[in-house]
Amino acid sequence: MSNQNLILNMLTFNHPVEQKQFGLFREQKEGYSPLHKSEWPLDLKDTNPELWDEEIEHLYTDFNTIEGADFVTNVELWKSKRFAKHYYTNLISLHFANIADVTNPNFIRDVELWFKHTQQPNNAWTTYSRYMLRVNIGRITKFPEIVVSYEGDSRVLNQTILELDVNSTLFKWVIHEGKRYHYEHLPEDVKADLGNTYPVINNPLRSALGLETGHKRIANKYKHYHDHIQHFYDSYLDTPEFKAIIPLYGTGFMPVKSIIEKKTSQGSNQLIFGKKGGQHQSHVNPYLGILNNGPYGTSPLAHTNLFFVYHEADKPTAGKLYKYFMDGIGQFPSLKNLLKVPINITKDDHVVFMNADNPVPEIRQQLSNKDIDPNQSYIALYLTPITKDETDPEKRAYYYRIKEELLKHNVTSQVVETETVNDNNFGFSLPNIAIAILAKLQGIPWRLERSLYNELIVGVGAFKPNTSRHRYIGSAFCFSNNGLFQGFECYTENDTYKLAGSIGKAVKMYANNHSEVKRLVIHFYKTMSNKELEPIRQELNNLGLDIPIIIITINKTESEDIVVFDTNYEGLIPLSGTYINIGRYQYLLNNNTRYFGTSQDKIDSYAFPVKMSIRSTDETILEDTKTVNSLVDQVYQFSRMYWKSVKQQNLPVTIKYPEMVAEIFPHFEGDIIPPFGKDNLWFL
Repeated sequence: MSNQNLILNMLTFNHPVEQKQFGLFREQKEGYSPLHKSEWPLDLKDTNPELWDEEIEHLYTDFNTIEGADFVTNVELWKSKRFAKHYYTNLISLHFANIADVTNPNFIRDVELWFKHTQQPNNAWTTYSRYMLRVNIGRITKFPEIVVSYEGDSRVLNQTILELDVNSTLFKWVIHEGKRYHYEHLPEDVKADLGNTYPVINNPLRSALGLETGHKRIANKYKHYHDHIQHFYDSYLDTPEFKAIIPLYGTGFMPVKSIIEKKTSQGSNQLIFGKKGGQHQSHVNPYLGILNNGPYGTSPLAHTNLFFVYHEADKPTAGKLYKYFMDGIGQFPSLKNLLKVPINITKDDHVVFMNADNPVPEIRQQLSNKDIDPNQSYIALYLTPITKDETDPEKRAYYYRIKEELLKHNVTSQVVETETVNDNNFGFSLPNIAIAILAKLQGIPWRLERSLYNELIVGVGAFKPNTSRHRYIGSAFCFSNNGLFQGFECYTENDTYKLAGSIGKAVKMYANNHSEVKRLVIHFYKTMSNKELEPIRQELNNLGLDIPIIIITINKTESEDIVVFDTNYEGLIPLSGTYINIGRYQYLLNNNTRYFGTSQDKIDSYAFPVKMSIRSTDETILEDTKTVNSLVDQVYQFSRMYWKSVKQQNLPVTIKYPEMVAEIFPHFEGDIIPPFGKDNLWFL
């Protein structure tokens, strides 16, 4: 299929013994782990079937003690997979208890291991590398498996909780005597010893203490990840001591069999741009495609008015940005010539504020007095001195509040940092600003090169603000299968009926414009529960639509999960579009810019794979290889419809767009998004 040599960050091992005797207890004991009824050994059901009729949810074990146990049973480990997973996790945890510098206290969950860096250049904190070992039984192979993942670095303050003068709500994870605990769920013995308990640095705590932890840019994070897990394997797993308890099969990480290596369809990475010689042109690179061919579709708006919003001190910067828009910069043309959109800019018709600390009241007042013609379209260019690295939450909130005020007046907006405009490399930012502006003016920078099919694609993403108890969910809906956007809603995580209602509304709107809707595809940010699915079914029934619902769960795999590498390529990242089956209806999709497989490839970013799983109300769909391939293709292609940047993204816009909305919405003063904002891409 290709000249790739793919491996997974996975090891396989043999069962040390086929059968072993264990003791299970009704009552919790110190150091014993709870096992839910679904995790009890199957052999226990054969010998004690009456136990399943009792109102008891958990039994307890330390996987070692038999004396005094309420139940003693011989467990066939190859058969009782859930129990075996916990048993092997326990063995691994005990092995590393005196090897790792920090471990997690629960011996049956995934094994988290922290190791101190050999060099500690800062006296204020100690830096650790974090690794995770996850045991699976027969997920991909017929053997027990260990997934080895690198979780990045963490910093732990060298001051104890009692030595710090900060609000205790800033503490999330803490370290006590080599164990990691959640601060709000500390055991009694740890609570009694807070003078020996150290907080893990998180962003709110870092801001409160004014710490400058810095950020080291890694050119190829894919190789960085691989080098860490290879070092961990060589140092701690490929040893006689570890193999004595976990007899690893073979040498090194697991190769991917060519039979399970698949590829998205030919041309699935192609995008369609403007016409030349009467024909739309295609390209894999958004920047080159739009630069050479122009946008696929110009704005349909007849009259577009642009005005600036800026602080009085930034007037020179506003003038510089205006010049760039009118004349272009470098090889990048003027905004009018690139986007083929006539834009009216009235010289003295801008919003200028004096109070840089809180510009919202002034902007609100000036917008109220502004003569806005309802028959014309408006876009505001907000020049902000507040950068994306701003740590003050109140200042960051101004960004969102100003966007909200503009939406109330039916004005979409583009935010540009003054620092960016004044940077010598602004020419690299201008293309991103230009395509976002076109998208907000209802133009189409580019679209997917695929045949239209009568299906509705709904994307649901989420974002949880630090200040909120709930995730906010943004539902970006009514994407046609060529990737064109229609609108969205936003609400909190626990409102499943609003979610179903907005999806039903989208289906109805789509059905009114199409003679036949063949299926509903939902791209969901997590595994959809039956509680979330059932109201959606009911909505379709109410509409009289007997169509299948396909749910594709999409998430990143940068930690705690499976990653695939190509050892035939120096950068280790597999060819874009390569995907493999990693379980029942589960797939790992490599979604990046390595297209041709040579060492000359220019990789814009070393994006980690996307993990996706597929389920359907019509299970026969999942057995159809052609349909499954088309659904993977769809996820792959929708990542290319991101109109905030000319750089390739690895998450599809069906997840990315609603996540962006959900991040902004909690900062709005009102409880709803103004109607104008529900069918506009103002959030880009």
